[in-house]
Amino acid sequence: MRVNFLKKIRSHVKKRVELMPDSLIEMPNTLDFCKIFTTTSKPVIISEVKFASPSLGRIYSGQLNHVDIASSYINAGAAAVSVLTEPDYFKGSIDFIKDIRAAHPELHILLKDFILSKKQIAQGLLCGANAVLLIVAFLNKDLLKELYDYSLHLGLTPIIEVHDAFELEQALQVSPRVIGINNRNLETLEISLDTSRNLIKHIPDDCFVLCESGIDNAVQIQEMMDIGFDGVLIGSMLMRHENPGVELQKLISELRNES
Repeated sequence: MRVNFLKKIRSHVKKRVELMPDSLIEMPNTLDFCKIFTTTSKPVIISEVKFASPSLGRIYSGQLNHVDIASSYINAGAAAVSVLTEPDYFKGSIDFIKDIRAAHPELHILLKDFILSKKQIAQGLLCGANAVLLIVAFLNKDLLKELYDYSLHLGLTPIIEVHDAFELEQALQVSPRVIGINNRNLETLEISLDTSRNLIKHIPDDCFVLCESGIDNAVQIQEMMDIGFDGVLIGSMLMRHENPGVELQKLISELRNES
């Protein structure tokens, strides 16, 4: 996801927003996403339904659908499920959340998309999301604050995603409950866990922190937990396999052996 990709996808997002109704019913969310950090055995793993990406192309080549994959994650021990809903580059759909919610009424679900409008957030809530990702690199300071406050107004948990120290400084100005550190460099597409190792040092203790991108094995997860992360978000590594839930189960088993 180079910076020019963020500019390119912005036009796609704007077109989707324009097609949404101007008025969406605001139904307060009843599941507190942050509870996954206090009621789930460590490490907290958020597993992602992610069929493709702009850097990897098609990721999943198995036969399971989005509901099957989410169910396999839950059975394997995932604390929550992240659902990529961006249709053009990630082959997602907002209907994925609706379908997964219908199958799992008590599941904590993160809406992961390039959020640019309140309408996207309201739509996500109506479909069953409990949390929403807000990417600092995709928003200006005022819009970040506006969307953050609106998410809270609806009872959603906004997860603020950062990639460097400057973005972290912006994120901390809204006093977030949850910060996600994405280890992918937006300029080069390279992934380095050094991003997480460096930024975690500057995050207040009262903020939950997620490690995103680049997690491939149990050793890395354990390291992230040891340096202060509350959880990890894993997508591509699991979705490369025919049954992502089975791979998650193997990963959790390895973690138990590590500890």
